[in-house]
Amino acid sequence: MATVLSATPGLLKISDAASTAAFTAQLAAANPAQRQAQLLTQLRLLADTRIAGGERLRVLEALRDTVLETQHARSREYWGKPVPFDSETREIFDRSIALWRAFADAYESLIADMAEAAPELAEHAETVCYRALRCTGFAMTAHNRAYYTVPAALWQQLHRLYAFAESAEVTSTPVSEGGGASNVNLAYLQIVLTQRANPDSLSLLQMNTVDRALAQWVALASLSVAAPAVGSDTTLAVDLESAEGARRLKNLKGSKLRYLDLEQVGEKLRHTAIALKTQAPEKLGLGLIPREDCEKLMLSLHSNWIVPGTGRVDERKPVSFNVLVSGTLAAMHFNISGKPFAPPDAGLSSRARFEMAGFERVDGPGLGEASVRSRTLETWTVANQSASGILGLCRKSSSTTQLTHNQLLGLVAPNGKTHIGMVQRLSVDMDGTAWFGFRLLRTKATAVAARQATNEAAYDRALLLAAGPGGEPPSILVVPGTWAANRVLDVNDGKPQRIRLTGLLDSGANFERASYVPA
Repeated sequence: MATVLSATPGLLKISDAASTAAFTAQLAAANPAQRQAQLLTQLRLLADTRIAGGERLRVLEALRDTVLETQHARSREYWGKPVPFDSETREIFDRSIALWRAFADAYESLIADMAEAAPELAEHAETVCYRALRCTGFAMTAHNRAYYTVPAALWQQLHRLYAFAESAEVTSTPVSEGGGASNVNLAYLQIVLTQRANPDSLSLLQMNTVDRALAQWVALASLSVAAPAVGSDTTLAVDLESAEGARRLKNLKGSKLRYLDLEQVGEKLRHTAIALKTQAPEKLGLGLIPREDCEKLMLSLHSNWIVPGTGRVDERKPVSFNVLVSGTLAAMHFNISGKPFAPPDAGLSSRARFEMAGFERVDGPGLGEASVRSRTLETWTVANQSASGILGLCRKSSSTTQLTHNQLLGLVAPNGKTHIGMVQRLSVDMDGTAWFGFRLLRTKATAVAARQATNEAAYDRALLLAAGPGGEPPSILVVPGTWAANRVLDVNDGKPQRIRLTGLLDSGANFERASYVPA
């Protein structure tokens, strides 16, 4: 049985490198939650204890592998989970962020010692700054992958650390990292470009692809104190005195600007886009991501990093009205049809049809209850809209409004009409307000029953979508696991028909959307 280590306040177990080694050896017997709690407790105790700067650096270096391993293990419990978090997941997230920040602060505290009690630490300025900066970046990544907004304090710390490294002239000094070497400049650029990729609009898979791309390309970028020889509003720059990331130069007026040179990164993006026409992303070191999704991501990165897109953007206008949000295909089916689902199975009793429809499993034990409970999750507010999408928010969201990236939603407008679409941007800000960007499927939806064309299959709810603008083919929204190339479905909207699935257009946690032709 694992030994639970004492967390008695004042009992510092990491007073020097030797005691830290013994402490981390003991932690190996604890589970990740226990390790995380113990590490956070010890780092807080260390911050309150005056230990010589050189010894504190040795302590932090001895803890580093254990902290990284523990944080990675805990990340699986909140990365990509529906937001806003339930209380248990929020506690895991908050503790993970607290540990990253405590570790970053512990390294940063050594900077003050360089000018005071431990001037010899200046010999390790590049290591101190690099480690602190990396931990700050890890805290930012944790927010990204939880779809929570990165706090301004993290940006301030990141810029502060880079400014110190610049003044100490160690931005390019090598630091050992994972069997190789890196430096402050590369780490800072990687964090800035990762945040500039608009992670609130990316899936976890896409974020992984951005990480893989930057691991290869970040050395092609550079940061300069000097403004571009030829002024360009599209140039990206950071203000080291701000609480924000990289922005277009035309939007910056600070006195401590640093300019990003991404010309070679832009070339790499263009070459990669061309290579993707004939090669799989995995062959290009971009991981297991579908080629089409990877191509779209490269276009997005080019727009965010290099030159803003020139395509027409739908005009957005500020509005303020409430919509009722439904997050299951069953609820959307009910809202569109206006009646409980009844499968068209001939020869079955009404009770058998009721049970096959899944009301007891999905919506509750009573038909009346099913109608009420499946109708909507909660009331949200639309803040702005365009022809192709909306921005929605909920200031006092509850556990019933948990959303995931690329989730299918139905929005019931004040006029009673249901709009179907997918969550394309997702974030929860510092005051707890949840925001989602919603891409509308601009086509008529019809509630139908559908099943695989076999005698054994049961009918389930589905939505038929008419052909859309721009030559978009007719499609069908079905429950996950239905899609297979060339699969034949029986569909019934009062009249039976057979269709053959031809392509997977979209998918998410609660749906699949496939194009089809008559079978």
